[in-house]
Amino acid sequence: MRRIRTIVADDHPDMVSALVSALEDDSRFTVVATAVSGPEAETVARRTSPDIVLLDVRMPGGGAVATRAIRALPRPPVVVAVSAYSSPTAVEEMMGAGAHGYLTKGRIGHLLPDLVVRCVDGEVVLI
Repeated sequence: MRRIRTIVADDHPDMVSALVSALEDDSRFTVVATAVSGPEAETVARRTSPDIVLLDVRMPGGGAVATRAIRALPRPPVVVAVSAYSSPTAVEEMMGAGAHGYLTKGRIGHLLPDLVVRCVDGEVVLI
């Protein structure tokens, strides 16, 4: 079985650790890189060719700008917004920039791996 190559991009170390742990505890995933800013997420995505990037909406250089840059790569990965903020404006902005999903941090918990798989499979997931 091919593992889903994942980048976790968030500027809060505890959140990165939690997301990485949740994904790497699932045999479907391998986390190929982490990033603490939007530009760094783009750089590591260019270098590692992931299947998916979990991107914090409100980290430095994150959000819609980073989503557009990552989606413009020659082999663009799926981008899923991960945020503590779930305002309709934030969701619309990220989806308009090319995100395939929007996951609210306080709502995903143990569901994260399955939600990410759904996004990789082409489903739009808004939680």
